[in-house]
Amino acid sequence: MNPFLIKAVLFDFDGVLFDSEPVRFRAGAQALAELGVTLTWDDFTRCWLGRTEEAGLRDILGARFEADGPRVIARRNVLYEERLDEVQPFTDAGRFLRRIPEGTHLAIATGSRRLEVEGILWRAVMTQSFHVIVTAEDYSHAKPAPDPFLAAARLLKLSPAACLVIEDSPSGVAAAHAAGMPVVAVERGREVPGLERATWKVGTLDDLTLTIKGEVVVKENPSTGDTLA
Repeated sequence: MNPFLIKAVLFDFDGVLFDSEPVRFRAGAQALAELGVTLTWDDFTRCWLGRTEEAGLRDILGARFEADGPRVIARRNVLYEERLDEVQPFTDAGRFLRRIPEGTHLAIATGSRRLEVEGILWRAVMTQSFHVIVTAEDYSHAKPAPDPFLAAARLLKLSPAACLVIEDSPSGVAAAHAAGMPVVAVERGREVPGLERATWKVGTLDDLTLTIKGEVVVKENPSTGDTLA
């Protein structure tokens, strides 16, 4: 077993609980296309995934960001809001939520806007599943800064070491480490550089369990034969 005794699970939102990233990509690609800029999926995952809109678009637009960035963000937000009903929960995330022992606190710590998060949760009838929801409006510095996770821990009145983070992006993994929290990176068939820094990696959340005591148990990794627990 591992030395962590978990009292709360802090979920990233996009790409962990909900399969929203393809929808975000399409909204961003359309907003950029209206300016004559092509956004590929590789560009999206490399520059935008797990980062703020400003940081991602600065890399994508370069010198054009100051002139065009704000209107691309505004347009992307409108297009994404129109497509919130396309965002579906990951089935393995739902199964994991049902396996979490009673008494474990559940939180969301995300860089997404509250309007988006609450709209998606409402459609999925999951609004009451989480004790705390921390969104982009609730902190000053986005991931890879630890602010989102530390804000959630403060609201839960728990020490960082008692909070398990579930992430899918390198910036999220880095933020969890900076917060002093153990972190599970869920890959779901993707190979993303930077996820190897997580405390544990899983293929899906079906590979992850919490015991009643709060111990983290990860199934044997079939590619290596190692038990990551």
